[in-house]
Amino acid sequence: MDTPIAESRLGRFLMQVLWPAFLVAIVAEGLFFSMVDPHELIVVGIHLADSRAAAYTVGFLLFWALFTIACALTYILVNGRDPSAGPEERR
Repeated sequence: MDTPIAESRLGRFLMQVLWPAFLVAIVAEGLFFSMVDPHELIVVGIHLADSRAAAYTVGFLLFWALFTIACALTYILVNGRDPSAGPEERR
């Protein structure tokens, strides 16, 4: 069962963007929440987290989203605009 080339390139793009972003989000969350207690987070007078687990989850997802954007921009700048295009199509 062969997969189409476009699907394998999209999979490669997702692996090269999402996996490093995931790893860096783990480190960033560990560093951030080792210095900040989730119960002390107050924005515009509203407590952001009633439970620590919810704050850790939301924090991780936000860090992951931010680092995914950064990794995707880096990937696009290095490899060209179309992540499904092969190296021979980009030049």
